[in-house]
Order: sequence, then C-alpha cells, then structure tokens
Amino acid sequence: MKAKKIAALTLTALMAAASMTGCSESGTSSGSSAGNSAGNSSQSSASTAAASADDYGLKEFVMVMIPGEDTEKSVQLRDNMAEDMSKALGIPVTTYRATDYSAAVEAMRTGNAQLAEFGPFSYVTARERAGAEALAVRGTKDGVSGYQSYIVVKSDSGIHTLEDLQGKTFSFVDPESTSGNVVPCNELLNAFPDLGLTFDDLHTDGKFFKSAMFAGTHPGSMQAVIQGNVDAGAVASSTYENQIQAGNAKEDDLKILHESPTIPSDPIAIQKDLPQALKDKVKEFLLSYDDADYFSDAERIEEGKEIQRFIEANDSDYDYLQELKEKFNLSD
Repeated sequence: MKAKKIAALTLTALMAAASMTGCSESGTSSGSSAGNSAGNSSQSSASTAAASADDYGLKEFVMVMIPGEDTEKSVQLRDNMAEDMSKALGIPVTTYRATDYSAAVEAMRTGNAQLAEFGPFSYVTARERAGAEALAVRGTKDGVSGYQSYIVVKSDSGIHTLEDLQGKTFSFVDPESTSGNVVPCNELLNAFPDLGLTFDDLHTDGKFFKSAMFAGTHPGSMQAVIQGNVDAGAVASSTYENQIQAGNAKEDDLKILHESPTIPSDPIAIQKDLPQALKDKVKEFLLSYDDADYFSDAERIEEGKEIQRFIEANDSDYDYLQELKEKFNLSD
C-alpha cells in the first residue's frame, strides 16, 4: 500500500481562490488594503496601479506560497509585503497559500499565479513545467542561505540509528517536498545500499517501513511524531526550530536522528514569459525589501539565525535537485 497524501482542498478550489480579485486565503489583497486606507493618496495609488496593470496586461499580480501553517502575525506580514509590492509595481498584489506543492506549480503553469515561493524540488518541477525563473531566496545579511532535512524521533523512542527505523512507521511531508521527501529518501537509500531498495519502496508499506504517510506540511509531519502517530518523520530544520520557538514542541521531547547536507533555500520565482520590465521591477523590490518586522518574524528563522533580507538566487544551485529528480525518475 502506497503512502497516502493528506489534502485539505481540491486543485479546482485552489484555482478558484487564486482567480478571485481582492481576496485570498491569507487575507485581502494589497489593492484592497490600499482601498481601505484613508486619504487621496490611496486613490492616487489605485489609479497608478490600474494604469500599470493595463501596461502589463494584468488585472492583478498573484503570488502563491508553498504549504505551511500560518499565524495571524505571519499572514499580516505577508499582506503588508503584498501591499508594499503593489505600490512598487503599480499593480494590485494578492497572496495566498497553496494546499500542496503540485498546486503551487499548477497555479503558475495555468497563469493563475505570476510569482511563487517554491520548495527547492518543486522549483525544479516548476522551471520545467511552468517556466519558473528564480529571482531571490531568503538569506542572512552576509549572504548565507540554506537549510537541512531532519529525521526526528521522540527522545524516549528507543530509536538510535537509521537502522532502527526499519519496520517502524514514518511520516513524509509531500511528494514534491525537498526536505520532507526527496532528500530524506536519498539519505536513507544511501545508508542502505545493500538492501536493494528503490525510491518507491520507502513509500510502500512493508518494504522498509511498516507504514509510511504524507502529512501534507512540515509542522504536520513533526506533530505526527510528537503525538505518537508515527515513530519517526522528516521535517525541515527551519520548521523544527520554529515549532520549538513557538512552543508547539519541546526540544527535550525530540531527538534529531539524522541531518542531511545543506539544501539551497526556497526560491521566489516569477513566470519567465512576463514582460522583462515587470520581472526587473519585482526582482528590484525583493532585493531591496527591508521591512524589519517581516525579517524579524520568528517564522522566518533558519538554523537559529534570523533571516535578514532577500538575496539573489542562483539557478544552478538547484541542479542538485534536478539530479535527484532524474536519479529517482520523478519526472511527471
């Protein structure tokens, strides 16, 4: 029996949400926010946005985020960034969070989103299927970026090595998740070359794990371990730190069984067929964005270090994920 994927909404519902002007899963669009502001400056901004939207052939500019758990604070900060981006571009900007990684890729492929924050592996898929072009990643003020994939267990589980995972229950995140599926699978297959396992075997009950599942999000995978629903699970290092800092997990209750090599950070990518002038404006906005509240948000911490800004993305950093995609024959 293959691991089952937990989904909250259908792709149809997601696409419908993306096409709604002035609203999103995370809140109102920046255009709507601007409309709620008092004074003539808001009306002037709206007029400018309309003119630029006509210039680019867009009624609104939509950014989709990869799956995750939103807090009231993170939603507000994301909406604030959308409003700032709208002012910079002269186009109403809307953001929403996708229900799964494939839906984020599909949103860009079908033109329902012009900008997206992808996971590293889903970006590789998006640049093939949806014409995604990486612009920026989150990094420190010194230009350092990246994170790891953790395999975690409960401290009192009696599981001490990767060998101990055989015959246990396991939680992956999403089929398109880099640190929640592709990288941990690669690490496990490298650890047991003599077993003759395949990528699919790790998701098939009884082949290596007693049973395996997809939790849908990184916090969901981590919580599945904490609540005892599975013996072990994969989770991004940034999520691990965030969940502990947010009080959703106690560090003493968990043990990091394995850490992967560094993975390139989640890129923000734009549809490459958009006008170059628009792409340049978006990139300029991201690389110069300096909202202190946005970058000090506890949910934007990787490996215990605050993310200070966006830095320029290097497309070749993701070739490693392309190699894994081909290695495991994961092409659609």
